[in-house]
Amino acid sequence: MPVTRRHLVAASLLPALARPALGQPRPTLRVQATSGLIEKTLREDIVPEWERQHGATVALTVDDDITMLPKLQVARNRPPYDVVMMDGDKAILGAGLGLWAPSPAARLANLGAIYESCKPPATAHFGCIVFEYALVYRTLRFDAPPVSWGDLWTPGLTVAVPHISQSYGMAFLLAAALLNGGDAANLDPGFAAIKRLPRFKIYRNVSEGLSLFQQGEVDAGMFYAHRAQGMIDAGLPVAKVVPREGSWGQRTGLQLPQGGTNPELAAMWMDTVLGVPCQTALARNLYSPTNRECSFPPDLGRKLLLGAARVDAVREPPWAVLLPQRDAILDKWNRDIGA
Repeated sequence: MPVTRRHLVAASLLPALARPALGQPRPTLRVQATSGLIEKTLREDIVPEWERQHGATVALTVDDDITMLPKLQVARNRPPYDVVMMDGDKAILGAGLGLWAPSPAARLANLGAIYESCKPPATAHFGCIVFEYALVYRTLRFDAPPVSWGDLWTPGLTVAVPHISQSYGMAFLLAAALLNGGDAANLDPGFAAIKRLPRFKIYRNVSEGLSLFQQGEVDAGMFYAHRAQGMIDAGLPVAKVVPREGSWGQRTGLQLPQGGTNPELAAMWMDTVLGVPCQTALARNLYSPTNRECSFPPDLGRKLLLGAARVDAVREPPWAVLLPQRDAILDKWNRDIGA
């Protein structure tokens, strides 16, 4: 369903910001977002109507959350952005560093429709997309679908292993540890298990992982479920399953940096991204919504994570335990895995 002017206006329950008086410059909202189809959707489907409705200019900048957070830390109360987008672990790090402004929750009309597992206090940001890390595999290499994360250790397979610098890399290390008697406080069994994989290839970002599967260089691995669905829709011999141990994932969301120049406009932008029209537009590219009021035709809905039970079942690693270890974990990865 296309996002129309009527949808956006109807979805906005907050009053539009007063238009600037004649001769006064339009205010500018500085928005950071991740690249790819998220940026494309925001820039093409959301920004033009939002600018018209609020009488403001959106300066949309693409910046990865790994590099965005250090910029905020250096800038402190003079941040380069008014609204930022990041994964849950980066939001927790930012909160620990005192980077976030007081909660805008009271100004978010759409917040009540967001799944409880995707907003404070369950998260340190206001979630707008739910991602799942599934067990993705090439069907030509399996007589029957895998049923456990442990099936990745089947002899003869080449496994896609996400790099530890990424959230999904930490999730894979934790999954390997849990399979072998470890946990978030004892990841050594996970490191040992990865070293025992008969063959593996490490990918450092989504593009590298996608290429490995598309080119047939790996047989199975932990990877984004929506990216796997895209390969399935393209006719590639790929499938995905939720193993019996359950899936892992992340919630990507928004925060307002301390010292932003337009907090009212920033809250309005955040509320728009949490609303049904924006999340419906994102879902056309297989980004699962956090707003429970979104509805989709069956052929699209079956490809998304929908409903509180399904969304809440997507576990995130226990970041409160893992993040204090991150430097030591990276050092051990470099020593033991070497990539």
